[in-house]
Amino acid sequence: MNLHKLFLASLALSLGWAGSAFAQNEVDALRYTRLGINGSARIQGIGGAQTALGADISNISSNPAGLGMFRRSEFSISPGLQFNSTDTRVDNSFLSTDQNAVSIPHAGLVISNRRNDESSDWTGANLGISFTRLNNFNQRLSYSNTAASDQFTIVEYFAEQANNKGVTLDELNSEFSNGYTTLEGLAFGAYLIDVITDDNGNETVVPLFRGGEILQREDIRRKGSQNQFDIGVGTSYKDRLYLGASVGVVTSNFTQESIYRESESDASTAFTDLELRDEYTTRGAGINLKVGAIYRPVDALRLGISLQTPTAYTFTDTYQRALYASYDDGPTESAIELPGEFTYNLVTPFRATIGAAGIIGKYGFITADVEFVNYSNIKFSESDNDFASANDYFNDINSRISNTYQSAVNYRIGAEGRFDVFRIRAGFAHTGDPYKNASFDGGVNSVSAGAGVRLKNYYADLAYIRSSGNSRYSPFVLDNGDQPVVDIDERLSTVMLTFGYNF
Repeated sequence: MNLHKLFLASLALSLGWAGSAFAQNEVDALRYTRLGINGSARIQGIGGAQTALGADISNISSNPAGLGMFRRSEFSISPGLQFNSTDTRVDNSFLSTDQNAVSIPHAGLVISNRRNDESSDWTGANLGISFTRLNNFNQRLSYSNTAASDQFTIVEYFAEQANNKGVTLDELNSEFSNGYTTLEGLAFGAYLIDVITDDNGNETVVPLFRGGEILQREDIRRKGSQNQFDIGVGTSYKDRLYLGASVGVVTSNFTQESIYRESESDASTAFTDLELRDEYTTRGAGINLKVGAIYRPVDALRLGISLQTPTAYTFTDTYQRALYASYDDGPTESAIELPGEFTYNLVTPFRATIGAAGIIGKYGFITADVEFVNYSNIKFSESDNDFASANDYFNDINSRISNTYQSAVNYRIGAEGRFDVFRIRAGFAHTGDPYKNASFDGGVNSVSAGAGVRLKNYYADLAYIRSSGNSRYSPFVLDNGDQPVVDIDERLSTVMLTFGYNF
């Protein structure tokens, strides 16, 4: 299988159509590993570039060395509103969908214990606690397509999968009698596939005959989020070297509901339409450690480095599918899969970030970050022995991850101008392409702008961030590569406001 086809296969599996209890794949791996701009409105207004900047509550989850720069205690909270717009194209068919969400992307507290003890070069330790929304999974997308009856339809996919797995008539009859556990079992129960036997007793699964054009449509709704709770500590040496460390606990909740339909109106065939409903929910938690340093050789320059260990997750999936088929010569046939649950582990890659910030006296600053992450190092593993074939399955998925993904460089740059108590900000961020040989650029670009006001004990910041990227998706993949391919353009706009109090 070439890498382009492998990539499309991974996207098809993201619907949970793997035909077994295991629906975990490289798409899931990337979902929990690829992060966007996060932090307070001040930090998001400068494109997320904060590794060398310091003295912001957002540093707890990025470079905890910035905690060492706090001279007073501080609390902040950041409500936000996100607008997600998704455009899909298949040949000449175009659809656009929108999904909006209200959330609190960031909140935090720093307790300063700074000492002014001239007998020590160390200024004491500051403690910080923060909440950060790493990913917002809320999205809706739809597409439609028209295909010939003998071309890239899901009924052919059902039959092809059964033949590739060597499924027998006895196995299909067993599911029909005892409960459905596979996609081909559902298709058999809805009378969309059948088994023929030749003179030598060889069995072949064949699709239901349909004529004319086949109208395909799918509606997908995703919801949930990925959040991180951090607790960190930072200190400084002679106000030149700042050191810090934090522990992050990540929680994730993702639900996907999809409805895939095919229909035809050929009067010479009994088939009318089919509907495949798929729903699964993934919940999990993970932990990581961050350590960082910021060095200030002169007042106008800051250099920073932050290292984050791999995040070790444990996830639990719950899933169920149902298939309905209508015929003009009889009632609607239905087959409903037995509900399932599976627990597994995921380890995301190590991250390293370096940054520099130039302070322009009382007039503001310019700051930039470069982050390195190798997506091919993502690893799945089993967490129990409920499924004897789990090791082989995850070994195969890990191999596909290595073949599909690559290392990427993410960079961020931002600036702030100061005018008395007022601040204006702008930033740009680029998330590098994680795919080795995809036929499109999988990078994501973000532009941001912001403004704020700083008083003695209070401050308020406003930010606007717009991110855009593109991807491709196939609901299923046939061996001959003759499946629908959906081009997806996604735009995410975020407006957030941070309120802060110093004490």
